[in-house]
Amino acid sequence: MFAICLLSMIACNQEKLGPLVAQDGQPNILSNITVENTNGGAKISYTLPEDPDLLYVTATYTVNSGVERTVKSSVFKNYITLEGFSTTDEREITLYTVNRAENRSDPMRVKIQPLTSPLEVTFGTLEATGDFGGVNLKFVNETETEFVFYTLTKGENGAWGIYDRLYSSAKERDYSIRGLDAVPQEFAFVLQDKWQNRSDTLFKTITPLYEEKLNKALWKHYPLDNDVPHEPNLISNLWSETNANVSIRAFPGIELPNWITIDLGQTAVLGRMKMHAINATTSNYQWFYSAGSPRIFEIWGSNDPALDGSWDSWTLLDRFESIKPSGLPVGSRNAEDIAAGLAGEDHKFSNYDNAYRYIRFVLVNTWGSGPLLQMQELTFWGEPKN
Repeated sequence: MFAICLLSMIACNQEKLGPLVAQDGQPNILSNITVENTNGGAKISYTLPEDPDLLYVTATYTVNSGVERTVKSSVFKNYITLEGFSTTDEREITLYTVNRAENRSDPMRVKIQPLTSPLEVTFGTLEATGDFGGVNLKFVNETETEFVFYTLTKGENGAWGIYDRLYSSAKERDYSIRGLDAVPQEFAFVLQDKWQNRSDTLFKTITPLYEEKLNKALWKHYPLDNDVPHEPNLISNLWSETNANVSIRAFPGIELPNWITIDLGQTAVLGRMKMHAINATTSNYQWFYSAGSPRIFEIWGSNDPALDGSWDSWTLLDRFESIKPSGLPVGSRNAEDIAAGLAGEDHKFSNYDNAYRYIRFVLVNTWGSGPLLQMQELTFWGEPKN
């Protein structure tokens, strides 16, 4: 009897499921529509209709390739943003309001005329010049749009092939590709965005500058009287070609700047250097652009340094600053930062008129602003003289 009564109660209380709103209810249209053309797109603002069932606004349009795209904007905003246009041609955009039953309003058509795309603006800033062992590339990306930057070279059969690709959304990039012989070569450079639009192509014949990697087997620590107190075996890790790290302890009284001295074992004109941050082969990357990683440093050269460490016999070769691609605060990093840290930071010397045997690495400041120096590997390229 209890079971029969229970089933009877359940049957009486069953509810009929159905849509929250009527299936045939059409939402009202937008009003006060205005257009603000932007680089590679537009921002369309409007007033939403007073409709509690309104869910979102959608825009449909055709891009350069003839493919139709749809963009949505929730009812919590009074505008919709369109991106990914590669030309400044006038286009028609169709807007709809959509309710919770996925019913569309009548179409509303507006005209937009995008400004020059970020792709072409960035491409217009591109500079490509010969560098030691390769090509140096610079460009400015004011809108911080995501790009893939391709460098192409010609093969023996005359066909173009991808030599290097860089993924970047940084506001500015200054980087070099290496491993190229010092002979005239044809290059092509092109940018591509996430909508598969491509910029124009820059074709250029460039001759990379001659360089060779200095022989680290000749290097040794050359302590002078006013160098930083340290563990000598740690200093040699800088040129060990292993994963060993250098960490010079900040003994009492040690402040910034501080320095170490290296005997290269030969005189050489220095063209560039690479600095690998500590823990470059681990998975956490917590030391990239943080703690004792050099942020500002100088390289000095000498051929007859005084043993007391005085600076009269030293020449400043260059002052460098470590640049974090993302520009994020210390302690935060993105995929581009990690990729740059793993690759090592390249720095090119501006003073390479003379050859030097002795090098001083002067730590001016660290990412953590303390006097503790942390590095994994130091490498120099240039032209040996003996």
